[in-house]
Amino acid sequence: MTWKEIQDGIKRCKKCKEEGFYEVKCPDDRIPMSEPRHVKILFVSEAPPLNSRYYFYHENSNDRLRNSLFELLRSDLGYEISSINDFIAAGFYLLPTVKCPSARTGRNTAPAKSVIKLCAEQHLKREIEYIKPDGVCLLGRTALQGFLILRNLWGMQVQGSMDVGRTLSEAAGKILVVKISDKSTKFIISYWPTRRHRRFHEISEHIRRLMKEIEF
Repeated sequence: MTWKEIQDGIKRCKKCKEEGFYEVKCPDDRIPMSEPRHVKILFVSEAPPLNSRYYFYHENSNDRLRNSLFELLRSDLGYEISSINDFIAAGFYLLPTVKCPSARTGRNTAPAKSVIKLCAEQHLKREIEYIKPDGVCLLGRTALQGFLILRNLWGMQVQGSMDVGRTLSEAAGKILVVKISDKSTKFIISYWPTRRHRRFHEISEHIRRLMKEIEF
């Protein structure tokens, strides 16, 4: 499949409704606007937010994830990034684990495990296999849960302990090597990039560690 075919399939997807996951607001058309090419590090996030026309990829977006990640890459890692084109040209890309927002009592909420499983298997797996990044940085609990589902469909080796960890805090900073098709890809587990997180400062260290591992 081409990248456009993959993304068009996501825009039309109604699997959650078919499965009775009515808290998911699908389909959602906030997909990446640019095709990924020569991706060094793929960031995997949670899901698009509820009640917003835009998401990470749109230049006129005031998306909190985009603002936080761009700031981190600029201030801590020295990249001159102020646009999506800058982000992609530097060798980065981003995908949400779950493609549509979830709501509870009308408010944005984290996706349920059943939704994460369905979307990761239906869409995220196909996207990562298409991109074949050198490294993947998992941002937060939802991204980790999606990865733990997909690792059972790929062959995985963990550097050091085979125990990924029971919590995000235990897992954060660990490097995992995954065989995707004919390529070994290195994953690192990190936190959701918000300065309100008490371990926000560790995210840049995790990215540096991944860069060193893949010789970025």
